[in-house]
Amino acid sequence: MSILAAALIGLLVYGLAKQGTSRALDAAVRAGQRPRAPEITRALPVLVGIDRRTAALERWRGQVVVINFWASWCPTCGAEAGLLERAEHYLNARHEGTVLGVTYKDITSYSLSWLRQHGLTFPNVRDIDGSFAEGYGTAQLPETFVLDRRLRVVAISRGELTSESWLVHAMNAAAQA
Repeated sequence: MSILAAALIGLLVYGLAKQGTSRALDAAVRAGQRPRAPEITRALPVLVGIDRRTAALERWRGQVVVINFWASWCPTCGAEAGLLERAEHYLNARHEGTVLGVTYKDITSYSLSWLRQHGLTFPNVRDIDGSFAEGYGTAQLPETFVLDRRLRVVAISRGELTSESWLVHAMNAAAQA
């Protein structure tokens, strides 16, 4: 009997430890907090739009940043591409800021082709193994995080962005911080 109880407790602990991606950022934002964005000093390989071989999120401190995790193999990522490009123009016109694309576990040549196909002009970096995305609790694509000028998370969209008004509201809130 005690062996069975120990086995059940072991399974419970294992299940809790492996229950999936963290949603700590989501809970903090829902509670009205602005948690610091994860991995701000971690340099990622540049894909396009930045004059460096690597870039860290910290490079954009002082600006509003919309981080979008995407991949060429993600069908809904393409559906929101135009909305993100408009957000880049909005940030350039109204607030100092940028959209930062983070290609997730994708092949470089496929990512570059995808960017050209969708006519995206904002900077993009590569998360080759998905470990950068893991800090954001990202495991499914697309996902978008709006950061204020101090690189704190203001808003999160898990899944395809379908509301331009949601994104504009989040960017404006980030600019006010």
